[in-house]
Amino acid sequence: MFHLKNNPAAVSNVNLRIEKHGDERHLAVDLSITTSTSNLVLDHFDKELRKALFRKPGKGEQQSLPTIGDHLTEIKIPSLEPIKVGHEFKGFELQIDGELDNTQPIFLVDVKLKKFVIAPKEGGSVELTFKASASVTPDEVAELTEALIRENVVLTLQPGQAEETKQQDDLAA
Repeated sequence: MFHLKNNPAAVSNVNLRIEKHGDERHLAVDLSITTSTSNLVLDHFDKELRKALFRKPGKGEQQSLPTIGDHLTEIKIPSLEPIKVGHEFKGFELQIDGELDNTQPIFLVDVKLKKFVIAPKEGGSVELTFKASASVTPDEVAELTEALIRENVVLTLQPGQAEETKQQDDLAA
């Protein structure tokens, strides 16, 4: 399942909006986030995507590093523009930490991840840009604007417990 743990990231936009649930109005937010990670994350979108974007290095090119464990480190098509993928992940827990130890983390639950843009990078990494949408309180809005001002944050994304239970039930069926 798609997840990121303690990834350096940048928050480039915080869009505040209102969601209507019947007659009730709730605050919601869309965060624009960019992070870099191993190209292994592409397997969560499609098992063939990593092989389509990356190849093994040829003779004379930099060989893969033993700590990475992945041998697909060279971009197959260097002129390829970043690609958009239509995947959406629901029910995630998002944690935003500051780069300094004394900052309080921001926790959001039932987060929807969408509008992914993938840019392959030499060496076997990818830059992921995506939107994270969630319902928020006014206090959380203030914290998120502070994260926007800081820009550089540490991001953790994981499936929520309800989502993990649902997927385990789906697998058992």
